[in-house]
Amino acid sequence: MTQIVGDGMEHVRALAAVGKRPTGFAGEARAAEYLCGRLRQWGLANVAVEEFPARSWDFDTCRVHADGLGELAALPVEFSGATGVEGVAGELLVVEDSASVDPFTIRGRVVLTLGQVPAGSLLLDGGAVGLIVADPARPRPWHLIYGPRQPLAGRLPMVTLGFGDAVELVRHRVARVRLQVATTIADVTGRNVVATLAGSGSRRLSVSAHYDSVPSGPAAADNATGTACALEVVRALAQAPPGPPVDVVLFSGEEIGLYGAAAYAERHAAALARTGLGVYFDGQGDFLGRSQVHVLGQAGLADEVRRQLAEIGYRAQVHHHFTGLDQACLSAQGAPTLWFQRGPQLTWHTPADTVDEVSPLALRDAVAAAVHLVRHAAAHPDAYPPGIPADQAQRLQEYLQSGPPCW
Repeated sequence: MTQIVGDGMEHVRALAAVGKRPTGFAGEARAAEYLCGRLRQWGLANVAVEEFPARSWDFDTCRVHADGLGELAALPVEFSGATGVEGVAGELLVVEDSASVDPFTIRGRVVLTLGQVPAGSLLLDGGAVGLIVADPARPRPWHLIYGPRQPLAGRLPMVTLGFGDAVELVRHRVARVRLQVATTIADVTGRNVVATLAGSGSRRLSVSAHYDSVPSGPAAADNATGTACALEVVRALAQAPPGPPVDVVLFSGEEIGLYGAAAYAERHAAALARTGLGVYFDGQGDFLGRSQVHVLGQAGLADEVRRQLAEIGYRAQVHHHFTGLDQACLSAQGAPTLWFQRGPQLTWHTPADTVDEVSPLALRDAVAAAVHLVRHAAAHPDAYPPGIPADQAQRLQEYLQSGPPCW
């Protein structure tokens, strides 16, 4: 059926206006209230907030002062340790390869490396006082995802710089830098928003996204856009329910390690085992980029998705491979899932992730494609192979065996 769908920009603006939405903090609670209101407005049943425990973080201050250059724009690595008001200062040591850090040369120094966080034992045992990470692909500072169970979490001040500023440190042979980082790391209660579009039969469908964010900026593309797409898919389906029940879940806890998705999957394992297709959104809205659909499920499912998207003229690359975001937790319980994504999303995890960078047309196209697939899967269940193939099931088990991972 042909159906006019919305672009979801009202939801992107509303969530961006909330601002940062780290799990367990005030912005997450305000966003959850907004999401519940929209779902109730459209007549969904069982609209609720499901709580789960998590270890989360926020930050207030992040400064880097370089001798001779002054203050440089910086952001803390996720779960960075704090420095205290005065900060920490040390001689700058540049080690371009994070695997080549020499623990006998770093005591009392601030280590600058490219791309990755070095092994925690090297930095801690060697006595480094701080870490700076730069990446040639990152022109501005970003929240590098690190994870609450990593060895340096809460123990060492860690920041990122835009690549150009890191180059200037080397160009000007800066000898000494000072880091000032104020973070809050706490055990919190996160909130998943859940609802059901009523239907009949034992087979189910699902629509999901994550709405939490890193602690900087309005987090429009990551992931107010994905949340908006999920909401607009639900709104379109609610106008003419497709038949099977549709479970809706908007996760929190994605940015800190999939806590919300793992809690939801455990609580709703029986329903997920009967789910014939799940559609998940994370990262949408680039004005110029490539649309992708990542398939966790049978090869025949990927083939059917390609056929259906070609039929409606939605240009996307369809990949049949393992991926590890929230939808992995759903697929680990047997639900085939499709992750809708559009990239390159160069503003992710930065204050530049704003509404102005979001294309309404790109959102509308993704929503329309997802609505078509959900309706087609409801009307033609035999065309969508159930279950997860053995190789992907093994990868999922390995990925989740130690609990919610930090992707």
